[in-house]
Amino acid sequence: MSTLKNKKLIQIEGEVEKARQDKNWNALTDLIKKYNKLNTDNTVPLELLINSEKYLSEFDYNNALATLNKAYNIAPNNSEVLAYLGIVEYERNDIVKALSYLNRLNNPYSENGGSSSSSNNNIGSGNDMILNNRKVGLLIQAFTIKGKCYENQGNQKDAITSYQNVYQITFKYFKNFKTIDKQTKLYIEDSLIRFAVIQKQFGIQISIKHLRSCLSSQIGLSKDTFRVSLTILAHLLLRNVCSASYIPTTLDSSSDNTNTTTSNSKHQQQQQQQQLFYVPNDETEESILALLYAETVLSAQQQQIQQQQQQQHHLQYLIPPSSNTNTTTTNNTPIAAASTSSLASSPQAFTNGTNGNATNSSSPSSNTTTIATTTTTTTTASNINLESTTHLNHHLNGHSHNLFEEQDPTLIYEDICLAYCRKEQYYPVVENYEKSLALNFSDQHKWIQLALALYSSGKYKRSLFIVEECLSKTPKNITLLLLASKICINHLNQITKAVLFAKQAVSFIDSDDTASLCKAYLLMGIAYGKKAIECKSSHEKNQNLELALISLKKSYEIDPYDYRNSYHLALIYADSRDTPMALKYIHESLELNPYEPSLWSCLALLLSSNKNYELAYRTCNHALSQSPTNVELLLIKAKLELALDDGTQALITYKTIFSHLVSKTLTSNEDIDDSVSLSRNRQSGPSSVVSFDLRSGTTAGDSRSHRSYSINNAEMDSAMRDFEDSPTSPKDLLRTTTNSGGSGANGGNSGGGGSSSGHCLSSKEVHRNIALWLSLAEAFTQQRMFKDAAQCLAQAESIDNDSADVYYHQGYLLETQDLMGKAIANYHKALTIDSTHTNSSIRLALYYFRENDLLLAENNLTTILRSSDPTSHQAWFQLGLVLKAKGEIERSSDCFKKAIELDSTSPLIPYSQISRFVF
Repeated sequence: MSTLKNKKLIQIEGEVEKARQDKNWNALTDLIKKYNKLNTDNTVPLELLINSEKYLSEFDYNNALATLNKAYNIAPNNSEVLAYLGIVEYERNDIVKALSYLNRLNNPYSENGGSSSSSNNNIGSGNDMILNNRKVGLLIQAFTIKGKCYENQGNQKDAITSYQNVYQITFKYFKNFKTIDKQTKLYIEDSLIRFAVIQKQFGIQISIKHLRSCLSSQIGLSKDTFRVSLTILAHLLLRNVCSASYIPTTLDSSSDNTNTTTSNSKHQQQQQQQQLFYVPNDETEESILALLYAETVLSAQQQQIQQQQQQQHHLQYLIPPSSNTNTTTTNNTPIAAASTSSLASSPQAFTNGTNGNATNSSSPSSNTTTIATTTTTTTTASNINLESTTHLNHHLNGHSHNLFEEQDPTLIYEDICLAYCRKEQYYPVVENYEKSLALNFSDQHKWIQLALALYSSGKYKRSLFIVEECLSKTPKNITLLLLASKICINHLNQITKAVLFAKQAVSFIDSDDTASLCKAYLLMGIAYGKKAIECKSSHEKNQNLELALISLKKSYEIDPYDYRNSYHLALIYADSRDTPMALKYIHESLELNPYEPSLWSCLALLLSSNKNYELAYRTCNHALSQSPTNVELLLIKAKLELALDDGTQALITYKTIFSHLVSKTLTSNEDIDDSVSLSRNRQSGPSSVVSFDLRSGTTAGDSRSHRSYSINNAEMDSAMRDFEDSPTSPKDLLRTTTNSGGSGANGGNSGGGGSSSGHCLSSKEVHRNIALWLSLAEAFTQQRMFKDAAQCLAQAESIDNDSADVYYHQGYLLETQDLMGKAIANYHKALTIDSTHTNSSIRLALYYFRENDLLLAENNLTTILRSSDPTSHQAWFQLGLVLKAKGEIERSSDCFKKAIELDSTSPLIPYSQISRFVF
């Protein structure tokens, strides 16, 4: 009889356990009655535990606590009672009491587990047979809450121990992770993530290794946990790991087997893995991979939210307005409100309602009633589900950091932007933001980030368009106004727009914000200065120069220690031919930043305007000791060498320029990049203006001064043989640059069989390459090496056959060879392309003067001085000759005086060719 009774008791205990796991309270009421009749052991308060579980499912913590206290008086060592008491006290925000109960629990899989009790109902015992999914789930929940309690107290080490217990129980008990219920899995995931976050304080590599093991485990992480894990991993790699300390995933995963495999077998295994799978090479690549996965999950979640919102919006149109007044729910809530609540809490509400409507109704009136009734019913169930979900989230996120709901999901996109920028891959950032904007079109922050990404990838027009659209929404955004002005000045040459944006910024900036105000005035001054260069009228040119000077002086007064203010002031004074003032400000600028090549270029040209070629040459040598590949400095150096009659050294300088061009190491002042504006081109050598004495005959980097002498034919022939034998002769240079992607924009085929590479150069590169070939052609022409000059001009024409400068130099070369007919035709072609081309007009006027057509010559020169270039000393001198020939001695004398005055301040290269950008 006793044996039969025990069998029935065991059977009922199994049914009770199943009902407890399913939370079937009605069935448990009957089963408890049967259990109490058969059970004679009162040490196990089963009925009290079941009642407390019911109260907990209803979030009635007061009754649950009272019931558990009764159970505790009966069985103070029962682990279920201790676990539930700890959970309830945690929910009541009594951390100390919660820990007093939870500290008495043991991990059944630890080395000293099961020492607290020997009861069969003790879930902390070491006997695996008594454990089941419900009890293990309760144990995991208890240890998770215990760890969060320690986190709340700042006890990170004990929190780690608690989370390690969760990790150990999970992987020791569950042989098939698919059997883990949803609630238990969330606690497991919470423990795993929190463990990794806390480990960051004790060792970054330990935390990264743990996150990798979490992501590679077979638990099957939820979407939220998967996304958070990937985001934290990428965040740690990007901000806490450098290339030297990075441990690749292959080494990390095989570090435990170092004693069993040799280094050769490891290397072979890594090679096989790299062939089969993508293996990140550094911390940035692994971060990008993790963030792209996280972004995919986030996009899917946002898309799901949008679909729910669309369903909610659609349901509002399905319910007629009249139903709101005729049909109400049992608690007098309007149907529209009930339907909205149901959809907000459960996306299945609308589906269930419409399905019921489709199958049970046959008339419009019954349709409305069915929708209302179904929606109301669904609302009640959905609210319960929502409440349950809220309670679970409170367990996961309460009293500590919220790991499963990021405060700002766009942080993922910020990290993606950071990772790609480290790889200098900007267009993937553009694509990423475009994809994210498809889900959230009204996020202005993402639009601004997209504009910056487009700017970094060289898409300046699209970037400016987006910035202007953002300004239409927030017209007082100072940062966007300054960025728009900078784009217009540096890249699009839209000077009028640049001035407008800068003026708007000045009107909105507070007087206390001196940094922004200084930059706004600087942008305005640079814009007016560039506008003055493009002006055709002398009056308009002087007016813009005056406006530029006013704006730059205001910027200089606000911040006299910004080298850009003094530099651009020097440029404006140079344009006005006030050389002493220009020299004053350029020296101030160099004292503030002696590493910027454009400052040294300006100083060299200012010195050349005073015809102090020796000092200008030493200045170039000093600057080149810091920036040996700067094209502007090298071209000025070559011009100075020609001015000093050192043709051999000039050819060597041109050879250096083209060798850098072929090897793609040539730099320019126009390579404007805010992140490297101070450090670009920096090399070892003199680093201060103090080490360069302008009054001495030497520089810190060059012990000899330049000697001026006339070259003989033998020296020139030797130099040309060296030049032609090198890989930078005119013929070979085109072939080399074509093969390396540096040929003309149209992919020209000239020059020794160079094939079209299909690579298109930017407008700046095209202009630079043309300037190089024309400068070399001018050098050859000056040395009367006409064949070589013609070859250089052919290369320039192959790059751009629609350049006025190319036709002018071709005409000048022909004129030097006394081929006046062809020369005049080329001058006319140049003027057809650019009617304001000064040099072509001057050469034509000189031709008319020689042909005794004084009226036409005077008209040409007058037009130049009134409309094109009033500072051309050559035009004033030629006009003086024409007027003298006409017998107008007084006007001729004035022209000669003006020519002498301008020639005394005329540089070797026009100031207009100096870079005028916002660094």
